[in-house]
Amino acid sequence: MANGYSRRSARILPLILALALSGLTLADYSEKSFETLDGGTAALGDYHGQIVVLNLWAVWCSPCLIEIPHLVALQDSLEAADATVIGLSIDSGSPGAISRFWERRLQITPNYPLWLGTADQARQYFGARTYPTTLIIDRDGEVRQTLIGLQTKADLEAAINALR
Repeated sequence: MANGYSRRSARILPLILALALSGLTLADYSEKSFETLDGGTAALGDYHGQIVVLNLWAVWCSPCLIEIPHLVALQDSLEAADATVIGLSIDSGSPGAISRFWERRLQITPNYPLWLGTADQARQYFGARTYPTTLIIDRDGEVRQTLIGLQTKADLEAAINALR
């Protein structure tokens, strides 16, 4: 690019700025916990040592509906690679409503963890302003890429392969 910033820098810069403005470091957000569909809690720090594809999505987001089957297919290919997809559902309702959404609307059984979050958390912790937003997080918990909009399995595999 003419100003000296790479395309990757252009994607990561908004996240770094959002984290700086929020006072959080990358290590800080890894400890923030989210409700899971089974009523428990989980945090990104629980996945230290793994590559994580963190997908921020919502039941009201049309591109998210198209992207989810790609994420399910990706998860099937990641199981042996010490990597996982995590779906962070933004302002999508109760755990029961999200489960029914997957069952009735998507007609897919989730094969990766689903967490519940809010738009405020998505903005504050991850710099997300639109959905879907997908973060590729390396084994040390560092966000290596922020992908905005609909991603395919092939797009995500390429991002993950760059970390191996």
